Amino acid sequence: MYLIYEKDTLGRTIFEIVFKNTGSIYAKDGVANLLAHMLNTKGTLTEKEKFYSKIEEKAINLQVTTNKEFSTISVTFLNEKTHIAIKHILSLLQSPNLTQVAFNKTKEEIKAKKENIKNNNDYIAAANLFKILFKDTPLEKETIGENLDDITLEDIKNHYEYYSKSTAVFINGGKRIEIEPFLEVLSDKEIKKDMFFKPKTGEIIEKKEVEQSYIYFASPFNVKKENFHLAKIATFILGAGGFGSRMMEEIRVKRGYAYSAYANNEFKKSYKILRGYLQTKLENTNDAINLVKEMINEFTEKGITKEELDSAKKFLIGSEPLRNETLSQRLLRKFNEYYLGLGANYYEKELKLIEKVTLDEVNEFIKKHSEINNLSFSIVTK
Repeated sequence: MYLIYEKDTLGRTIFEIVFKNTGSIYAKDGVANLLAHMLNTKGTLTEKEKFYSKIEEKAINLQVTTNKEFSTISVTFLNEKTHIAIKHILSLLQSPNLTQVAFNKTKEEIKAKKENIKNNNDYIAAANLFKILFKDTPLEKETIGENLDDITLEDIKNHYEYYSKSTAVFINGGKRIEIEPFLEVLSDKEIKKDMFFKPKTGEIIEKKEVEQSYIYFASPFNVKKENFHLAKIATFILGAGGFGSRMMEEIRVKRGYAYSAYANNEFKKSYKILRGYLQTKLENTNDAINLVKEMINEFTEKGITKEELDSAKKFLIGSEPLRNETLSQRLLRKFNEYYLGLGANYYEKELKLIEKVTLDEVNEFIKKHSEINNLSFSIVTK
């Protein structure tokens, strides 16, 4: 159990419980998502779906989500509704509607959603990318699950046990909420061990009736925590900085291959990669792929210029207030500092590191990380 708290005087409270190691990679395929959907839509044993209309009448917003690593119960409410909000969260945790009827209905709803995303080409390209990168590991499968028919109600109930004291991180902004009542209703189930996976390389092409090609790519990016600030600068210049980044300049501005082209760092607890995407005309597909390869190769060989470094520093430092202006943003940062083991006030310290960094430091870092040339591609094309 861990508590993150920040006082706020706007009259509104954010209260979240993150359950570590309860995401899709820590469960049977599709179970984590199905459980979250049941908690998000099927209510309690006594009130069923009426549970949500009751709290909506009180302007209480409740949402249960899950990703590959963890699950979250998130609630926002006006301070004067604190008592009723907490009462309803506790009732959901104590007696969730994990019945066979609710389970069957949820399974059909998720199957319908799976049918809808079959036409989402960005989703397909992104999902296929993980199938390459993390083949034969739990990360290769999307959170929504591949074969829902294999899931039983017992699987759901067993996984719910891991919404426990040992996995819970309480995030509280606004009015201070007592967490003892929550500890009383959560199970004593011990947390599952952390998992970490190294990406593989490969290529997958899915042919569909499309009017343009969807190109997603990624590579290993084995960055130590103490060098995260260097990775932020490097990738900002390469592809995370929007207009002005090398990818946007080369791929969109100079060649006209794509409307947008990005590359970002994804440093998760379970994996670390450089990941990017672009869309292009069908006839430009191979040229665009080759250009991405050439750009990253040149990047690792030659590094960046003093002008690029100065521009990146100016933007990253100057735009910091925008990334830290809302209560939800500040709470998320504090959670990341804890969850990723970055240490308290990491983001403040990171700014000072960025401010002091030299051109030689960044270029030495880039040259040491030639593994980003080991690109995998997922392409949806005609």
